[in-house]
Amino acid sequence: MKKMNQNQINHTSSYYAATANQKLYFPALQESIKTQVCIVGAGFTGINTAINLAKKGYEVVVIESARVGWGASGRNGGQLISGFTFSDKFEKEMGTEAAQSVWDLGAKATDLVTTRIEEFNIQCDLKEGFIEVALNRIQKNELIARKKEWDRRGYGHSLTFVEKEDVTKYVNSPNYIAGLIDSGSGHLHPLNLVLGEAKAATDLGVRIYEQTKAEKIEYGRTAKIHTTNYQIEADCIVLACNAYIDKLNKKLRRMIMPANSCIVATEPLDEERARKILPQDMAVCDLNTILDYYRFSSDHRMLFGGRWNYSGNEPKNIDQNLRKRMLKVFPDLDDVKIDYAWGGNVAVTINRIPQLGRLTENVFYSQGYSGHGVAPTHMAAEIIASGITKDWDMIETLGKIKHIQLPGGKWFSGPAMSLGMLYYQFQDYFASKR
Repeated sequence: MKKMNQNQINHTSSYYAATANQKLYFPALQESIKTQVCIVGAGFTGINTAINLAKKGYEVVVIESARVGWGASGRNGGQLISGFTFSDKFEKEMGTEAAQSVWDLGAKATDLVTTRIEEFNIQCDLKEGFIEVALNRIQKNELIARKKEWDRRGYGHSLTFVEKEDVTKYVNSPNYIAGLIDSGSGHLHPLNLVLGEAKAATDLGVRIYEQTKAEKIEYGRTAKIHTTNYQIEADCIVLACNAYIDKLNKKLRRMIMPANSCIVATEPLDEERARKILPQDMAVCDLNTILDYYRFSSDHRMLFGGRWNYSGNEPKNIDQNLRKRMLKVFPDLDDVKIDYAWGGNVAVTINRIPQLGRLTENVFYSQGYSGHGVAPTHMAAEIIASGITKDWDMIETLGKIKHIQLPGGKWFSGPAMSLGMLYYQFQDYFASKR
């Protein structure tokens, strides 16, 4: 580890970066090297894949074009939510047993995160409790159906459906008519989590290189990553770039749409006022396509976020726009100042299913968590590592899922998804009138 050069890429100016427990700096690659496994991307997927492989004795290198946790892993809403989204089409294509196995992965993903936090004693403000809230009858029925389905499939934590008269015991806003509480989900400080995991990885012998951009992949029995100045030869490569895959692989880029999501952090509230707003200190998310999500930090700041656009471009005036959205939910916060405002991209897939598989026999990938990645990334890391070690064939099952590739890459997917976003905005609006 070393001190950072002033010309290098730093974290976005977020509340998380300002309150990081440790300032970890890793060197840039200074020579061409060889390794068993090279992982591109130092977010949750990349770092946890490295931990899993290092535990099994593999020599692992992780490269990152910016900083550990620089992307979505270090700037997201901090909501630790159970579940993979999967479609009826997947069940029809792969069968009931395969669909159940994928569902089980999502249901157990949050347990992987809590186990990792306990294993390495990572201080990241982990808190149990999450409620998803409905704004209209259609969304209420969706929550009722989800509870029934998850109970049928054997979810290992309690789910509690609450009617309108009880929602305010958890979220003190008149906007919601129902809610579904998940005791297996919760919230945390995501940057502190990924930094703690990076420290654990290096303690296990993983070499991490920051400020090292992968420019090109040379495929073959021994694959090669070309960085700006040097090369890395590896028996296996893992691409864990998610929304920031860019030109490194055009096929993977066409399978996702980078969607911008933004967050504001208010000034700290006194504890009594914070508890009046969210009496049980839970993370909250609504069911709109253009959704709102929010929670309190450990120092009682309201962290209020929302999906923004599908162009991949960070909007201006984040603080002003999200403040308006926050006040629609909690008008009494009109006297509270905004201290931080930031955004970033998440990778959204058409069917909302995370994409895991192989590009070649020794080049693996995982991406497309669709804004729901804190827990699924950790499960993906288990699947990829086990695919490399050949201890588990789940990556072969997931690799059979057909994923739509949008033609034209970013030049088509951005405008197409912007139109799609407008369509879903109309759906949200008309649903609210029912």
